[in-house]
Amino acid sequence: MTTKTSRGARPEPLDARLDAIAKLPSRGKFHLPGRERTVAQTLGESGVRWYAYDLVARRLGPAKPAREGRQTPYRGHPVFVAQHATGTCCRGCLEEVHRISTGHQLTKAELNYVVNVICLWLTREIGPVAKPTRRAARTPRSAMPAIPENPTGARSTRATRSRSKA
Repeated sequence: MTTKTSRGARPEPLDARLDAIAKLPSRGKFHLPGRERTVAQTLGESGVRWYAYDLVARRLGPAKPAREGRQTPYRGHPVFVAQHATGTCCRGCLEEVHRISTGHQLTKAELNYVVNVICLWLTREIGPVAKPTRRAARTPRSAMPAIPENPTGARSTRATRSRSKA
């Protein structure tokens, strides 16, 4: 994760780290199947990043995660596949592959590192993800025609009639 230089420890670029991880026999075999690829493209980059951060914080963040070693399924969401491909699926793999020690709650910097590794792997796997398509844009209020106000302030006769019948 870091390399020593005369100036101290310098973080290793994520691209080089992912290249090294991909050469591991147990990690290089993972690829994103069609369903998970579609989910990633639908969510967009920010949606996947949010989901990854939420998952990592809940499942890997605590000092002693529940179901340690079994908390990440192999299918169901692109983040799950990416976690197995990058060695961020459990605290044991985090320690073995990324040198993030077990037994302590993950710091914000460690959480961000893990999410960046996951998102970079997903970007490499499917290419840059475009923002999800939005529905037709709403007409801004300034462009809407003004609703004529009733100068007398009286209610419409339709509303008055329905109330009088009740």
